[in-house]
Amino acid sequence: MYNNYFIVFFIVLMNLVGHAAGKTVIDSLTARLQSELHDTNRVKTLNDLAWELMYANPDTAIILSSEALSIAEPREWQSGIANSIGQLGTFNWLKGDYPKALEYYFKALKMSEELDRKTRIASNLGNIGIVYRNQGDYPKALEYYFKALKMNEELGRKPGIAKNLGNIGIVYRNQGDYPKALEYYFKALKMDEELSNKNGVARHLGNIGIVYNDQGDYPKALEYFFKALKMNEELDRKTGIAINLGNIGKVYKEQGDSAVAASHIGRDLAMAGKYPKSLALPTDLSADEPTVAEGIAEAYYAKALEYYFNALKMDEELDRKSGIAISLGNIGSLYTKTGEFEKAELTLQKALTLSKEIGAKERLKSQYKFLSNLYDTTGRPAQAFETYKLYIIYRDSIANEENTKAQTRTEMKYEYEKAELVKEQEAVEAQRLVNETTARRDNLQYSIVLICLLAIGVLVAMLGRLSLPIRMAEGIIFFSFLILFEFILVLADPYIETWSGGAPGIKLLFNAGIAALIFPAHAFFENKLKSRIVKS
Repeated sequence: MYNNYFIVFFIVLMNLVGHAAGKTVIDSLTARLQSELHDTNRVKTLNDLAWELMYANPDTAIILSSEALSIAEPREWQSGIANSIGQLGTFNWLKGDYPKALEYYFKALKMSEELDRKTRIASNLGNIGIVYRNQGDYPKALEYYFKALKMNEELGRKPGIAKNLGNIGIVYRNQGDYPKALEYYFKALKMDEELSNKNGVARHLGNIGIVYNDQGDYPKALEYFFKALKMNEELDRKTGIAINLGNIGKVYKEQGDSAVAASHIGRDLAMAGKYPKSLALPTDLSADEPTVAEGIAEAYYAKALEYYFNALKMDEELDRKSGIAISLGNIGSLYTKTGEFEKAELTLQKALTLSKEIGAKERLKSQYKFLSNLYDTTGRPAQAFETYKLYIIYRDSIANEENTKAQTRTEMKYEYEKAELVKEQEAVEAQRLVNETTARRDNLQYSIVLICLLAIGVLVAMLGRLSLPIRMAEGIIFFSFLILFEFILVLADPYIETWSGGAPGIKLLFNAGIAALIFPAHAFFENKLKSRIVKS
């Protein structure tokens, strides 16, 4: 168990560097920890504080939730254990330790299922999907995302629905299905805007920017990235800041690539004697010589490196291994383009080692491609060929035909189950309306029959004052009791049907029993009324 004073020391350190907007909550939770708390409240406070600090410092968050777990386990407080384990899964995911994150998430999922905590089950399903996506296992990622989405829809939990819509969009974007990715992203963005969920909005803005960048729409990509960056800075979400810094760097890098391409086209045209007076470039600038385009490319690359290094610095502070691997790969690739080959190889080898360590197929695919390009550029065809083969292996393992089929089956299953759920809900609603109409009709008819019975009863009671033949009086009495018998049968029929299970013999016995109860009453009233008629 960690010493509580040691924990508070870490918290105070984080306060010193924390964002002013978040300090109020952190200060309040820190003060609570230093007071005398019941164990359950201490576990909850430690986990709450860990959640506040996870983006700023996941290592401190891990210390806090580990302390919470060490308090909850000896007391066998299942809810506290499940919450602590789930949070440890998230913090390890933020650090890029995917195997450990999965270990914690599956433990949390199992406990949540045992406790029948459906909200937690949905959250853990979605989190497992995120880890599989980061590992490049897209069919499994989609399987868990759609499970989580379905459960959140059943619970009517809109924040969970929005989060999973966005995550499904990421998978489609990684597979190059941009229209579908944007469809899911914009659905998620709209829902989180309605919920005023700024964290979600910031995440979706960044993801939309990635799609526009992949499609070559650089102005739109930068527009969304800078919006996302600003929102993450306001929220003091350092992980989000690092991601968007890297994404902005990527846009500048690709604009540089476009400028280089433009300079090559210009040079070819010039050599052919067809070079135009102005060459349109991605920046809407024009050039009379191809060298101008090369200069623009260098400026773009310098800007890209600036953002890549800013992202790398922040990821290193957070010890976020997946982000470090991405930034190192991007920097190494750019060094290859600018001719700094030694730096490129050193940086790309670091990126490759880290990508292997965290087991991220998507990252490994990228690093092998970057290395192959470096070896090819520096005249090492054998090494270029070997690394390119590895790139192909990882590319195909992520996006092979079977994976695509599995993803399609997962989505179709979700759509089918969703349609079936809607049908069931519509059928239940239709049946409810039918039942309401039937109940109103039956109540009305019961009321009319009851009024008629009362009227007949009054008539029978007055028979002694009327000069009627005895046979007629007997007939009226018999008819009255017959109507009463039928009315009792109508009222009792649903219950008799249930008790008898619809068996005719048992129903007949019930009906005979009711008749046996009415018969003495019929004989009693008939004798009484006959004596009154005789006297009159």
